[in-house]
Amino acid sequence: MGVKVALIGVGRIGSIHLRNIVRLRNEGLVDEVIAVDADPSRLGEARSMGADDALDSIDAALVRHPEAVIIATPTNTHYELAMKLISKSHLLIEKPATATLSEAINLLNEAKKSGNLVIPGMVERFNETVNEALSMVKEPVAVSMVRIGPTPRNPDQYLGVVYDLAIHDLDLALMVTKPIKAVVSRTMINMYDSNILLDLDGVSVSIKSKWVSAGKMRVHVYVNPNSVTVADLVNHVVYSNGEVKHVEQREEPIYLEDRNFIEAAMGKAKPFSTLLDHIKCLRIIEAAQKGTTLIAL
Repeated sequence: MGVKVALIGVGRIGSIHLRNIVRLRNEGLVDEVIAVDADPSRLGEARSMGADDALDSIDAALVRHPEAVIIATPTNTHYELAMKLISKSHLLIEKPATATLSEAINLLNEAKKSGNLVIPGMVERFNETVNEALSMVKEPVAVSMVRIGPTPRNPDQYLGVVYDLAIHDLDLALMVTKPIKAVVSRTMINMYDSNILLDLDGVSVSIKSKWVSAGKMRVHVYVNPNSVTVADLVNHVVYSNGEVKHVEQREEPIYLEDRNFIEAAMGKAKPFSTLLDHIKCLRIIEAAQKGTTLIAL
């Protein structure tokens, strides 16, 4: 017995989620797939991809009582949708889950009242190259992360490169260092370019992100007391102590993300990330934007 899943937004990312939810239905974890979008052409595409139903309003989908909802709409709609849905179902929200820290805190309070999960979509946690590299990182003293990607067609909907790209690396840096405080040493943030230098409980962390006209780069460098580990997330290669390891990504990360969400909604798995993780990222991003130096996490 699976769960009913509603997907809100069948755009570029939403269509990837849809393909994976249909797969999870075929694997028995999902009973029904309901796609929601205001664009009639996308509804037709959703049906052709295997959705059991495609509707043009969220209210129509709620009549079907989905136990799990994936929100894959523009960022500026996430908070309103999440607040409307949190009392009714578990939520997976594409990153950033909310546009502001205050929205995230409000949503967390509502989630606690409802008992429903809110999982921010931090898909890099399912990148096997990341996990291979982190398995070699024991006591890092310095971390450098560079993430470059093509400028979106609608950059304003992404709130800038720091919310589109840098937030992934910030999440991973917090995951590996587990700090109780952050000190912002230097910051440069604009719509297309960001550079944040942090001290996370004594670990120096540099996070650089940039939108460009074309091309992609994702490189992490972890400095340990007696070794250096370099991870190329695009080419799935890890270099450490003179050895080169090619990492196989056995499953699509978004599939693994969606599967974890469904299993967590069923009470069969621990959520891969939480709204508290998202809140820590937003605390640092907003502090960096305001020029605040010390942040308690």
